[in-house]
Amino acid sequence: MRGPLTRKRGTTPFPINEATKKGPYPFFNERPSGFRKNATRQSASIPRRLLREGALHLLPVYYLLTLSDLAREGIANSGSFRFADHIYAGLPSGRTPLGRFLDRRLLATPAACAFRRRYQRAQSAIRHALESAPADVFPLRVIAVPCGIPRDMTELVATLHRENPALVARIEYHAMDIDPSVLCLARSAIGDSPLAAAHYHCGDALSAADYPPVAFHAVVSTGLGDFLDDAELRMFYANVYRALEPGGTFYTSASARDPRSDALLRMVELLPHYRTANQLERILRGFKWRTLDLAVDETGLQTFVVAVK
Repeated sequence: MRGPLTRKRGTTPFPINEATKKGPYPFFNERPSGFRKNATRQSASIPRRLLREGALHLLPVYYLLTLSDLAREGIANSGSFRFADHIYAGLPSGRTPLGRFLDRRLLATPAACAFRRRYQRAQSAIRHALESAPADVFPLRVIAVPCGIPRDMTELVATLHRENPALVARIEYHAMDIDPSVLCLARSAIGDSPLAAAHYHCGDALSAADYPPVAFHAVVSTGLGDFLDDAELRMFYANVYRALEPGGTFYTSASARDPRSDALLRMVELLPHYRTANQLERILRGFKWRTLDLAVDETGLQTFVVAVK
């Protein structure tokens, strides 16, 4: 159910000391917690709601879906970072062989395949932004808002370490999320990567005051916009625009409605805001981008955005 995180102001999930610092920023910057915008589920029990609505035919579907790890995470935690990362990884898992079979089928749907391509596109967009920066710019600051499990960044850094290690040495990575536990997982995912500097910030993407007080050469955000209404999305884009260096790149995406996937999502109360490329462009045009490129996935179910300030 929707509700605030239980973390209190002034507390941290682990101690902050000199060992957890890199450069001028602490590993974890304290901010009060807010609401998780993707926590769209309202019913304490989906089966009881289906019974109340007389949708008895959906009960077998619901219980079959709970065998799939992807579906079970979506049911329990709406569009969580684990839900997204499961699609990104593309590795089927579940309870019993039937659960793994169902998971494989869900991961192979057009909606899931398009969803997976958004994180792959993020790597290309951020790499192009970093490689296009003048050679004398140091550091090159990148922020993910919200960061989730930063699979895109860990894979990009691994590739650059092989192909352009000098560029990796210039990257200063920032991860921002409203959930402190996600930041712990992000730090673990970054682990012993060759990144020269990584910083972690607990903050609300809709609060300008929560952003680090530096300008960024690249901002990446996939997923959050799907759970914001138009007014909230404009507020978020305004925060991103302010956070970017002139010439900085913003990569984001939006989901369009797929009737079959949407029927399953609505059954378990995972309720995103769908937008076409035209709807998304109208909101983005409210800012003075130097260039604005929108590409629609071959399925028509994802729009990928690269905007340069």
